[in-house]
Formats: sequence, structure tokens, C-alpha cells
Amino acid sequence: MNRTISDSGEAKVETAEPTQRVIEIQIPVSWGYVAARSWGDISHQPVLAVHGRQDNAATFNHLIPLLPRGKYHFLCIDLPGHGLSSHFPAGLLYRVLTDYIITVRKVVDHFKWKQVIYMGHSLGGLVGYYFAGVFPDLVKKLIVIDMMSHGNLPTHHHTKLIRHYYEKLHEFEEKTSTNQPPRYSYNEALSRVITGRPSELSIASAKTLLTRDLKQVSEDRYIFRKDQRVKFLVFPIISNEQHMALLSSVRCPLLLIMGNQSSLKNFALAQELLQLFEKNCEEFRYFVVEGGHDLHLNNPERVAPLVTSFLNSIELKSSL
Repeated sequence: MNRTISDSGEAKVETAEPTQRVIEIQIPVSWGYVAARSWGDISHQPVLAVHGRQDNAATFNHLIPLLPRGKYHFLCIDLPGHGLSSHFPAGLLYRVLTDYIITVRKVVDHFKWKQVIYMGHSLGGLVGYYFAGVFPDLVKKLIVIDMMSHGNLPTHHHTKLIRHYYEKLHEFEEKTSTNQPPRYSYNEALSRVITGRPSELSIASAKTLLTRDLKQVSEDRYIFRKDQRVKFLVFPIISNEQHMALLSSVRCPLLLIMGNQSSLKNFALAQELLQLFEKNCEEFRYFVVEGGHDLHLNNPERVAPLVTSFLNSIELKSSL
């Protein structure tokens, strides 16, 4: 069964598998709504899935059909400014440590969930670390795909960084006050998504992401739905010591999956971070899998067994 979604927010119902129902929903928030794809029975254990920077909920479209059905409800959200979700009001920036954590909390509160299993890719994984650290009682398990952590500048650079964010916002507002969004053919948009990745993204994967990122404005022209302000997200302006102290609050069982071709695997504090999780988390599983940054999207069959075993608490040999 298929119904297409309109720009007015009409619900869309699909069937990914004969036994798995997919529904498009909107979660009301003060600035508009958070769009999401709901997979499975909402009465089952919730798994909240959060995408990476400039991506959207479709990033999990290839992985979730390979995960166990029957006892999990997967909710994949579009973060504010991404996909089909509302943008923030004019004049504001998107802050990772506050705004996106608050967004996740609002989703959890909306469904009155007592605990969630959180799954995040890239930026979504970073938000997951922070959310699990700030609200440890709400996170039953944490699954992070290709995100060690965000590097922080030395404190003497912080004033320059704050000025940088202001200048980027001012530049954006000056540019968009008179100009219309660029229009692309479908193939041009596809090419931009593929060439703008930190590692190889397959054509099929790029097309999947575009299902929530393109809006058709004429017979053969499209604009990107994402808010261009997400290109200069405000990451936490804190020292590495403060950052590690925040991550030390993560205590729940944690599964970390990294791609062996991903540059994020070489994060400067990687070993220190792995040791921190090994020490503090109730359970810590770490795997390095063949693939790049988008391994869950390009090669979901390599990621699914690790996620499934973690969800079902089945032991597998770790990369530690």
C-alpha cells in the first residue's frame, strides 16, 4: 500500500516488508514539527534513530529492514533543518549540544517513553553520546555508527570560533535575503550529494537520501529541502577536558561500529575515548567493519548482524 506525502504533511503509509509497516509522522514542537519514519508496532521497545549532518531519516532505509522485527519499534527522525522537519526561525543557528539534545528529549517526551534504545550515525551518534550523558536514565542502550567524537579547538581559539559562527550566519542572511534557492536537475542534485561526502557514497544510497531532501519546483527542477544553516552547525565550544568529562557520563551499554576506510577512526583522542567507554559503560562493544563513513547505507548487511546481536544481547568478538 502506498500513498505519497504532500507538502502539507499528509501521512504516508508504506509496507517495507509483509510484516513491517512504515508510516510517515509529524511530532509537534514549538517551532513547527519533527518529521519521522515509524517502522513497526509502536507498542514495542522503541529504537530512536538519528541521522548524520546534512542527511535525513532515509539514511536508515537500507539497514532497518535487516534488523529484528516483532519486538522493536524503529523511529527515524529528521533533525531540525533536515529532511522534512521544520527549520528553525530566521536569525538562529543550530547548536548540537543544546538544540539537538532538546529535540531528542521532546521526541521521547511526546511518546512518553520511559527508556529508549538510541541509534545514531555520524552527527546522530555524537548527539547520542551527549543525550546518554545528560539523560542517562532515558537511554537503555546506545548504538553509534562511525562517530568517535567531535574534535575541540584549544580554549584560546574559542573567541575566534564564536566570531566565525556570527560571520557565517551574517553571510548567509545577506545572501538569502535577495536570492532564491538554487535549482538543479535531478542528476545535478544527485552529483552534489555524492561528491560532497567524506567517503564514497553509492548512487543507490544517494538516491535514497534524496527521497527526503529534494523538493520538485518545476517539471525538471528541484531545490534542496535542508536548511543551509546546517552547513555551519555550532558544535560545543568547550575544551577537550570538558568534552571528555561529558562523555564520561555515558554509562549504558554501548555498541560502536567504525568503518575501516573512515577518517573519523583516526580521531586524535580515539584511544583515550575507547578506554573511557571500556571503563565506564555497563557493556562496551567496538567493531571496525569494511567500509567508509556511510557503511550502514552502502553495506547494511555488514552492520545489521552487529546491531542485531547487540539488541538481542548476543555476544560477538569485539575489535578491542
